[in-house]
Amino acid sequence: MTSHTDPTVKHDALLLFEAVDSNPNGDPDNAGKPRTDLDTGHGLVSDASLKRKVRDAVQFQVDQGLLTPADRYQIFIRRGVSLNEQLEAAYEALGQDKGKPKAASVAKGAAYMIANYYDVRMFGAVMSTGHASAGKVTGPVTVGLARSLDPVLPIDLGITRTASTKEADKDNASQMGNKSVIPYGLYVCRIHYQPTKDNQVTPEDLEVLWSTLSTMFEVTRSAARPDVSVRNLFVFSHSNALGDAPARKLLDTVSVTKVTDAEVPTSSSDYVIEPPADGALPKGISLVTVV
Repeated sequence: MTSHTDPTVKHDALLLFEAVDSNPNGDPDNAGKPRTDLDTGHGLVSDASLKRKVRDAVQFQVDQGLLTPADRYQIFIRRGVSLNEQLEAAYEALGQDKGKPKAASVAKGAAYMIANYYDVRMFGAVMSTGHASAGKVTGPVTVGLARSLDPVLPIDLGITRTASTKEADKDNASQMGNKSVIPYGLYVCRIHYQPTKDNQVTPEDLEVLWSTLSTMFEVTRSAARPDVSVRNLFVFSHSNALGDAPARKLLDTVSVTKVTDAEVPTSSSDYVIEPPADGALPKGISLVTVV
C-alpha cells in the first residue's frame, strides 16, 4: 500500500484535464451547449458529470473482467436499471421483508449496498426511494465543480443528415442540425477523500479511484467529446484522518502558468504546469503525481 491508497488518512487531489474541439459537459438548460459561467466566460463541468464518467469507467472495467470480484464493484446509479429494483434485490439477498422496513433492516440494507456497490461506498447515496429502504449513506469522496482556467469560446457548427426517415422523403432527405464545441479549454477540479465512521474503503478501492480518474475520458469518448483528456492528477496525502494542512494550501502549491498573451488560450502549449518544489509541502504531507 502506498501513501495515496491508504484509506485511513485524508487525501486532497487536483485534477487537470483539457477539452479540444469538444463539448465536455452540455447544459440541458441551454440546448446542450457547453456549460459556461455567464459572468466570466469560464467553462464549467459539473461534479455529477465527472462522477458519471467514473461510474461508467468502473462499469466498463467490470464488464471487461478487469475488476474483481465483480460483485464488489457494482454500480448503483447506472443506465437501464432502476434504483428501487436494486434495493429490492438487496433485501432479497438478505432475506428481509419489503414494505415498511424497520431500522435494523434499513441498517443491514445500507451495509449490503456499501459492501457491493462501488459508487455507494465512495460517493454515498440516498437509498430511501421505495419499499426496500437502505437509508442515506455519506461517502468519503467529494468531487468539486471543474472550471476552466481561462474563458472559453463555444462555437456552433451546422450539420446535415442526408438519410431520410420516411420513404416518401428519400429524394429530399437533407435535414439541418447543430452541435456546439469549445476549441480549447484547460479545466481544474478539486477532489477530496475524508475517511468516514465505519469506513469500508480498501486500498484497492482508492487505487481504482485514482486510476479511473486518470483514464475515465479514454473509455467514455463520444461524438460530443472526441478529445477530452487528463493532463495531470496530483494526490496529496496526509498522515492522519483529520489532515495536516488545509486543502487549499496544498492544492495551491501546484503552479499553472499561462505563457501566452492571448486572452483565450488555444492549446496545451499555452500553459506550463509545475508540481510543488522540493521542501514546499508541510510536514506530514506526501505527494504522488498519478499523471
